[in-house]
Amino acid sequence: MQRNNNFLKYTLSLVFIFTIAFLYFQMKTADQVRTEKNEFLLDIPTENQEIEEIIPRYPIPDISENEIDRKNLISLPPIGESDEYLRMELVNVMLADISQTIAKTTLVEKIVATIDNIPRSYMAERMRPIQIKPSSFVVEAQGNLSGFILSEENYDRYDYLVNALDSIDVNKLADIYLRFYPLLQEAYQDLGYPDAYFNDRLIDVIDHLLATPEVNDPIILHRPNILFEFVHPELESLSSGQKLLIRTGKRHSSRIKQFIKEFRALIS
Repeated sequence: MQRNNNFLKYTLSLVFIFTIAFLYFQMKTADQVRTEKNEFLLDIPTENQEIEEIIPRYPIPDISENEIDRKNLISLPPIGESDEYLRMELVNVMLADISQTIAKTTLVEKIVATIDNIPRSYMAERMRPIQIKPSSFVVEAQGNLSGFILSEENYDRYDYLVNALDSIDVNKLADIYLRFYPLLQEAYQDLGYPDAYFNDRLIDVIDHLLATPEVNDPIILHRPNILFEFVHPELESLSSGQKLLIRTGKRHSSRIKQFIKEFRALIS
């Protein structure tokens, strides 16, 4: 009888222990499932969850305060109807001769595309906002040596453009840029950069041009195919914008750099 009581006691004890263990395991499993579920839910963005805004590295200055005293300003038209308005503004700050070369169609898009392509290896002429055909590229033979030298006469081809640049009031040009910036931003996004800021790109391009090395004469060229190329690989590997700046000559390139440096300070 005593043995039966002991057996019953042991049996009840084991049942109690297994019951407690089972309940503990179930509670832990439920907690783990809830935790994993919560962690899983945290990774899923909700409809009301705010998307993190991309902050521009170089925000454009706010011009709203200055517009109070400028009641003659018109509202910006849609980008597809903006050519005449932007062209009219640019004509007012440029020499008459140079203003005649400003593109008459898709002007905003051409400005954006050209600036975006300056640090690249190629700039499409058809997308340039100013259509000017300078005189022929001028080179000189190196005497008995192979190859060519970039002639100083070649720099004269750019006198007209650089003199026109000097005639532009950089403050007025910056003002036009800031007022038309929403359209430039729209064109930049349409170009394939929906989450980027055009002003950031422009500042980067200006800094890229300012970093163009100064090259002393003579600049040696060769002609492996149809086009002339710099003999020195470090020059030939430069972007299309930097090579163009070098081809204008040190005298012109220093004036161009000074202008874009002043412009940079007004838009950043």
